[in-house]
Amino acid sequence: MNDGGAARGGPPARGGWRRRWIAGLAGALACLLLGGCIYLRLLELRNQLANFDRYFETDLRSGVRITCQKPVLLDADMAFFKLVPESRTRAGVAERWQFRWVKVSSGGSEDPRDYEVAVDFIFVDHKLTRVLLPERLFVFVPKQFFLTIVKAFGHARIDQRKRTASANVHEDFGPGKMPPQLAAPDLTAMLGRPFETSATADGALWHYRYQAASAEQRSGHIDMTFTLNPATQKVRRIQGRIFDLTLDIVLADATPAAPVPAAKP
Repeated sequence: MNDGGAARGGPPARGGWRRRWIAGLAGALACLLLGGCIYLRLLELRNQLANFDRYFETDLRSGVRITCQKPVLLDADMAFFKLVPESRTRAGVAERWQFRWVKVSSGGSEDPRDYEVAVDFIFVDHKLTRVLLPERLFVFVPKQFFLTIVKAFGHARIDQRKRTASANVHEDFGPGKMPPQLAAPDLTAMLGRPFETSATADGALWHYRYQAASAEQRSGHIDMTFTLNPATQKVRRIQGRIFDLTLDIVLADATPAAPVPAAKP
């Protein structure tokens, strides 16, 4: 049955109002519980990443500088990601947040500080306007590879309940727009030796972990796992756990399937 009066052009029946009121209250509570509807802002960010060249400007001359043309994330949203900077400096309406993470040692003579990861966030009027990454992070990894991974999250599948984001670069971008594939030597040169390795049917897993570089930066650790193609030793999948958010990026597997032996007569 319909809502009575609503079908005849009159006011909706009491049950219809009740359902609308409950839905509105649930939406309001969700916004409050999720920190000012941060999920709505994350959805808007994902939509912008899907149209990257329209909403972002990149400068690759010294490191990677990404500028948001229409910023949506707020400095207050960083608490959702459990991000606390090592230092903050203010200049007028702008504020710079600096982060550093140091690799957990894999043992031997390796100095984890040689593989420090640094990133700066620039907020203007409390909105995340610019992200800066230093040049040394891209000595062995093409910057276009990094940008393709960033753009992939414009097509990511988001699971709010599990707090996961997953993207298939091959499906979302197509073979003609694939980034260069990373090989095992590239990972070693950029990240050093993994602190742990394991073997699976899909290939070797290289595990890396990073922790805050100082006590001032009260941010959780970062875990990254790279799956290597057993035939080519190139990265076919990147999985990450950044604080309590999970990322999963599947890359194209360029290795052709093994030929099927011809049936004997």
